[in-house]
Amino acid sequence: MDIGLVHPELIYPRGAEKQLCKLSYYLDKMGHEVTIYTFEKEESYLFNPLLENVNIISLNTKWVLNYLFELNQFRWANLIRKISSKIGDHDIINAHNHPAQWISNFIDIPTVWMCNEPYHKQHRLDNYLSSKVKSTLSISAEIETMVKDRYPQMQVETVGSGAGLDRKIEHIENEYFDLVFVGPLHPKKHQLDIINAFSLIKDKIPNARLHFVGGEVGLLSKRLKNSMIELAQKNQIEILFYDSITDEELYSLYDLADISVFVPESEPWGIFPLETMLGGINTIISDQCGAADVLPNNKFVIETGNIKQLANKILDVKENFDEYNNETMIASKIIRENYSWKAYSKRMENIFCRFK
Repeated sequence: MDIGLVHPELIYPRGAEKQLCKLSYYLDKMGHEVTIYTFEKEESYLFNPLLENVNIISLNTKWVLNYLFELNQFRWANLIRKISSKIGDHDIINAHNHPAQWISNFIDIPTVWMCNEPYHKQHRLDNYLSSKVKSTLSISAEIETMVKDRYPQMQVETVGSGAGLDRKIEHIENEYFDLVFVGPLHPKKHQLDIINAFSLIKDKIPNARLHFVGGEVGLLSKRLKNSMIELAQKNQIEILFYDSITDEELYSLYDLADISVFVPESEPWGIFPLETMLGGINTIISDQCGAADVLPNNKFVIETGNIKQLANKILDVKENFDEYNNETMIASKIIRENYSWKAYSKRMENIFCRFK
């Protein structure tokens, strides 16, 4: 097949961008022709090695000038229209992430939308420009419900996403209790909850180090970072911050990790917690994390925003390591067999064949 993929940007090493690039890599390995269309691409992009055999067509135009939907939507529609004039003769178009699905309104090629998360506001323009999508693929059961509510005319099915590691995690022992969190600093990611939780149990885990990978995105991130530093200093908790880092640098942190915590609100999937489970790291997630869909039970799941429950769970994982590690091995096997990047790409290929 000749497959075109539309995605707003290839700038940041976030989950959706990694998902797109891994998919493109495996579709190419399967023998398909792959072209990515985007508003903006960074020249020295972290995932460039995955895109060596993929044609990239970029408008070289920023897609977000501010984060207010109403001030962006007409500009986005104009950018989508411009991209539509560059679309080649493909068998299928795979739109990734809002507003990429709007491309379906400007072309005659069947369009399948991989919806990681629908935009949080309903708008008539959005509904109109999304109306010609052939099928919508949701990343989790919660997202499927949201899509059906906001776009009642759409055909929707849940396909999940993927995760994987490029090398084995070593599990290096040291004198610290190391925690890793991966994700941009943002109040909705609830990084401050982690420091608050350790403040409740600091006497029982006195040698903790909290590693936060992801860096700042906007003013809210800067304020959050300052609050995290202030709270950590007050409670004498060691925290370390990292901006965008390579996979090998991230794996080096995984090597040290005794635990990982990922407790955001409204997280549609969560590649990071699936990676740490694959690496044999006991991982606590929130009940609003889509990764909970693939777990065999709720042993690692806590209520979003419940700091006391998070503190107790961290302590329980530390004190009952073997019991939790057995659960992690079960989850890891499920992820390897059903949610590898190759397995995800094969699911997508089968869906494309239905609509081309």
